[in-house]
Amino acid sequence: MNLPDFNLPASYKPVPAAEIKQRLTNARAALAKTELDGILILQNVDRYYFTGTLQNGILWLPTDGEPVFWVRRSLDRARLESPLGDIRPQPRSDAKLKTELAAIVPDQPANIGLELDVIPARLLYRMQKLLPETAAISDAAPLIRKLRARKSRYEIDCIESAAAIMDKVMRYAATIIREGMSEIELMAELEHQALSLGHLGIVRMRGFNHEFFFGHILTGPESVRRGYLDAPTNGLGLSPAFSQGAGHSLIRPGLPLSIDFMVNYEGYLADLTRMFSLGDPPEIIDNTHRQLLALNQELVNLLKPGIESGAIFNRALEIAADFGFGDSFLGYGPDKVSFVGHGVGLEVDEYPFIARNNKMRLEKDMVVALEPKLIFAPQQNHLANQTFPPATAITTETTYVITLNSVRPLTLSSEKIKIINRQY
Repeated sequence: MNLPDFNLPASYKPVPAAEIKQRLTNARAALAKTELDGILILQNVDRYYFTGTLQNGILWLPTDGEPVFWVRRSLDRARLESPLGDIRPQPRSDAKLKTELAAIVPDQPANIGLELDVIPARLLYRMQKLLPETAAISDAAPLIRKLRARKSRYEIDCIESAAAIMDKVMRYAATIIREGMSEIELMAELEHQALSLGHLGIVRMRGFNHEFFFGHILTGPESVRRGYLDAPTNGLGLSPAFSQGAGHSLIRPGLPLSIDFMVNYEGYLADLTRMFSLGDPPEIIDNTHRQLLALNQELVNLLKPGIESGAIFNRALEIAADFGFGDSFLGYGPDKVSFVGHGVGLEVDEYPFIARNNKMRLEKDMVVALEPKLIFAPQQNHLANQTFPPATAITTETTYVITLNSVRPLTLSSEKIKIINRQY
């Protein structure tokens, strides 16, 4: 069978070879500070980060020497997309693969890193059988995630491109939102627009059992419904089979609408949440949103190299309490989340987490989505001597890159509630 001679179209842009080379250099430097002899990388996104291809296989990243990439499928495409020098077919039998690993892994008692936060137990057991009996296995996930937390110029450019698409999508949303439109109808329109502008249509999350599409479009009382996702908002969704995000709630005049959206450009994500309203929202909604933006700005002022992530989270709780909506901050009751921001990059749950008790310090070139959100539960409307908005979510989220002395927003849409004044 003669296979066609495939060439890459101009729109299909491999990761620059210099970018991959620098990532490998950084990894070797980090490995040299550990007791690891190398890392066997099995997860798709980590493998893509170090090779530039998602092709299925096993990457050996040694502390000393050049990496080896065994490709199960597709070898030709891996060689087309990746600049690595040693890309070889993965043996079909475990006995042959064990022999090849034995020729690469140090023959003395070795300490081998694996991504123990994500690989299934069955795969771990298989790797234990493939490695020499004397080899120890350690968790390399924290090292990999710390390497990925600081973004290169190439990565920041990709996130900025995703953010530029996002801003166009938000402007488009303002032109199509209408009375009686359902959340899911709006979601479908925005998805189509994002894809036409270059969004890849996938949002990747690392956490086990964490699932996400690429947006929560929520309005009315369903915007406060809690669910399984570890996020400030969940929504009802369309089915118990995917019980989050947009549902059939209808957009109404004066009823706030929260659009939490992500765009993927060349694998890299930008994350943003903005609020819309058909006509003027109730004064209490508008005032509370202004307070939320003031809280957000205080946190932005803290996003500097050297500050401890947990300290920013603690400050967020203090400001929310000062404003009088501490009970609604980041959820309500037992379903509150314990973070106010998260790193973004190839995955939406990257380091650093602006979270309770997190000791990680921020560094230059980290990219963070800051998302202080208020979830006002229905029962709060009945508290004596308290004035709260109706049961609703009041939200904001912006993606920032940490610079040498401060922070720069990458998503540039106005943070104010977008009021749409049309005849409806």
